[in-house]
Amino acid sequence: MSHIYKVGQLVELRSAPRHSNRPAGTCEVIACLPHEKGPVLYRVQSSNERNERVVEEVDLSPSSATKSGETASANNVFSIAVSRR
Repeated sequence: MSHIYKVGQLVELRSAPRHSNRPAGTCEVIACLPHEKGPVLYRVQSSNERNERVVEEVDLSPSSATKSGETASANNVFSIAVSRR
């Protein structure tokens, strides 16, 4: 079984069961952890926290959020392409 998400990708973390302080929200994948058996694991860092967490793949979903630097560079490329026509 391989990892669905890649390092650097933004994902949505589901809230944890009742007896955990893990908040839901947007996280960045820091590392795809190796595994042979059991659930696929990732190390993620929330945009709202400094600490990293290890979570199972089933607790993650794709995010529509973008990194702050990505939007600006995408707009610049588009404006250059349009102005050269």
